[in-house]
Amino acid sequence: MVSRTSRRHPPMALPRLLRTAVSAEKVLQMTGTHRGPSFSITLAVSLAVAFGIGTGSSRPNAQAAVHVLRVVVLGDSGASGSGDPTGLAWGGRYGRLLRRKLGAKVVVTNLAREGKSSTVQLDELHSDPVTRTAVTNADIILFGSTAGANLNEADAKLAAKACKGESCYASALRAWARDYGRIVSTAVALRGTRKTVLRGVTEPNVVPGAQGVMPPFATVELGLFQAKLIKQTVCATMVAHRGRCIDVLAAFNGPSGKRDAYKSGLLNKIDCCYASGKGQQLIAELLLKTGVKPSN
Repeated sequence: MVSRTSRRHPPMALPRLLRTAVSAEKVLQMTGTHRGPSFSITLAVSLAVAFGIGTGSSRPNAQAAVHVLRVVVLGDSGASGSGDPTGLAWGGRYGRLLRRKLGAKVVVTNLAREGKSSTVQLDELHSDPVTRTAVTNADIILFGSTAGANLNEADAKLAAKACKGESCYASALRAWARDYGRIVSTAVALRGTRKTVLRGVTEPNVVPGAQGVMPPFATVELGLFQAKLIKQTVCATMVAHRGRCIDVLAAFNGPSGKRDAYKSGLLNKIDCCYASGKGQQLIAELLLKTGVKPSN
């Protein structure tokens, strides 16, 4: 839809692509949020139980007092901080929330890079020492979609009229879905039996409100179709590994998936079409609300 040097694409058809997708009920369970004034206390207790982390008051366990919560972010430009004037990205903002709200000692390692494809991300998990070490030592792993490069290829085919509409994205998203599942399973394998929090961040519909800066073939319906499929893949994969996904589509575009997220300030049309600072902060808050229950 949009050049993925700017923003990742909304996805495409593939009714068969996601036979592994969870039911709507399970997706709702995985994207649910905590409510109520006791949330910070509940989250703090969860941190202490899961990782032995003290949260600001007296700490009877000296070892718990020095524990550092390590957060690793994997992904492409949408997770790297593009569109965020602070450069923190949603991963850095999430780490800041953990520090401020819970008094936890947090180190965020953001390995997301613009243009990084799902294939490259998977290769790095298999062979790059920096990536492997960071993931092996991570208490919390945040997965961006890494769908951008695959969708750029589909964009090019659609623009060249080599295919029509949603069918242009079938093979691209099949390849991405396979890679994404392997990315998560490889990261889980690197952690072994250690307690790990797994979170997958989905995509918004970037088309509503940006038609003037996008090519003519970028329709609201196609954007919604792609974003829904990315959500299904991410959430199904998180369910399979007992993690949780963040429903960015609903948070940015409303129940219909067609609301203008530029008008609400959640997407950045100047640096199109990434989440703005406000949007990145919302994603960080949604991550925090999922709690910190490990997947194992």
